[in-house]
Amino acid sequence: MTTATLLRSPARGFALPTVSVGRREPSIPKAGPTATAGSIAAPGASASAGLVATVASVPPIVLLHLNAPAGLSAERTTISDFVITSHFGVPLFAATAGTLALAAVALARGWARAIGGGAVQAVLVVWALALVTAAVFPTNPLGTPETVSSTIHLIAGGVVFATLPTAGVLCWKMLLAQEGHSSSSTTVLVASAASGLLSVALILNRLPGMVGLDELMLPAGMLQRAAGAAEIILLAILLLTTLQVARRRA
Repeated sequence: MTTATLLRSPARGFALPTVSVGRREPSIPKAGPTATAGSIAAPGASASAGLVATVASVPPIVLLHLNAPAGLSAERTTISDFVITSHFGVPLFAATAGTLALAAVALARGWARAIGGGAVQAVLVVWALALVTAAVFPTNPLGTPETVSSTIHLIAGGVVFATLPTAGVLCWKMLLAQEGHSSSSTTVLVASAASGLLSVALILNRLPGMVGLDELMLPAGMLQRAAGAAEIILLAILLLTTLQVARRRA
């Protein structure tokens, strides 16, 4: 700040200007609570919405099993066969697949904003599309020839079980690179590995039958349900991790 005053000399009777120079402090904008809330709102809201969708996906698939005919064995019969033989099986399965797909989209959005996008987003979108495809194209009834719909359903199912564990490993690598070893990265790794192992066992158990050979002796129904449950748990863990990371970095 600069000010000027006039001093009158008593001897000569004229005014002398004097200048005093002061220092003006620069104005520094301060981040208020709105900035902090905004940094967590986007990924946090996406992750929370994804968690709600994940929880909502469970009741329809449980109801599907409760409504299944008494003669079906959950140990040997796949979920796909339950869908086409149970009352309201198709819409119930569609409800589960649809809500899980929405949860995957929410995870892709939240993860990209909290940690980073790229390959993780692409894999999650593929997983979501495969879920919807499996719901739109049901398998063929037991004891009938395969159809175009059943073939599409089979391929989509393989993609479903292959892609989410892959997304989990990619998420673990990103966490490890950005935050180092932590409880969050360890949890994601363990959940991804467990889901991946079950999915690999399921796919390998099914491959011989796809080429006209006898399938392996593993119980297909039990294995598929274990792999499906592991994927839902992995999805929930990834969403919770997104929420935790967003809060830490806010």
